[in-house]
Amino acid sequence: MCNFLAGLSEQPKIIGADVIETQPHHCDAFFKADLTSPKETERILRQTLPDFIIHFAGTFNTENIQEVFKANVLSTITLLEATRHCVPHAVVIATGSAAEYGTIEPDQLPVDEETPCRPVSSYGLSKQSATQAALYYHRIHNIRTMVVRPFQLIGPGLTPRLAPGAFAQQLKELRTTGLKTLQVGNLESWRDFLDVYDAAEGIWALCQNPAPGEIYNLCSGEPTKIADLLQMMIDYSGTEVDIEIDPSRLKGRLDVTKVYGSYQKIRSHCGWQPKRNLSQTLKAMLV
Repeated sequence: MCNFLAGLSEQPKIIGADVIETQPHHCDAFFKADLTSPKETERILRQTLPDFIIHFAGTFNTENIQEVFKANVLSTITLLEATRHCVPHAVVIATGSAAEYGTIEPDQLPVDEETPCRPVSSYGLSKQSATQAALYYHRIHNIRTMVVRPFQLIGPGLTPRLAPGAFAQQLKELRTTGLKTLQVGNLESWRDFLDVYDAAEGIWALCQNPAPGEIYNLCSGEPTKIADLLQMMIDYSGTEVDIEIDPSRLKGRLDVTKVYGSYQKIRSHCGWQPKRNLSQTLKAMLV
């Protein structure tokens, strides 16, 4: 989803744009639009004249690389080109991903913004390409672009295409049905989990303290083993389960063993750091 935040107050008017039919919660206005269409994107920007543009649109689909690049890269370029023509004063935050870093050696942890990118998935590759496009538009066209790289965001409503979302969905279903089998993928990986509300506060802090041309990690700075995360969720749900490995959920070479980030750069720039602990986030996901 692409949210356009117009206005400079602490409670800005939020204007959303997406290909979906239903207006998301918390939007003051909403446009159904294909953000890979220059005509549709320019129409929205000319009508709304936003001060801030936060670009969330994209896909996790890793099965069709053409579709991944269309959603993640073409939408970014289309939006930046429309910004150049319609609202060149706007602050633009493009959302990258920790997947851009890809393969990480133990001596590179925690990952900071200077860590070389070696993506292993088409998703990570597309996000890296979108990041380079955002930096190009700042360097060549003087658009006020920044890039945030969220590590694994978690919170209520998380897609079941990501492991914590799948765990939450299954645990709630098992609690209702009385069944016990919970299917999982690789539980031996370590990830850096960040509450989505902390991430939103970090993005808004950057809007109020723009640093065009810069990249910022959004992360907790702490590694958590997937197996430990799952056990916490099982304990909080109060559900007895039998864990079963589902081969279709295993990523093989696409699965990075251990990654966690450093948020020192954004903290030094605007004072942001995560506030919410993992326990309270996981409990909220299971309600």
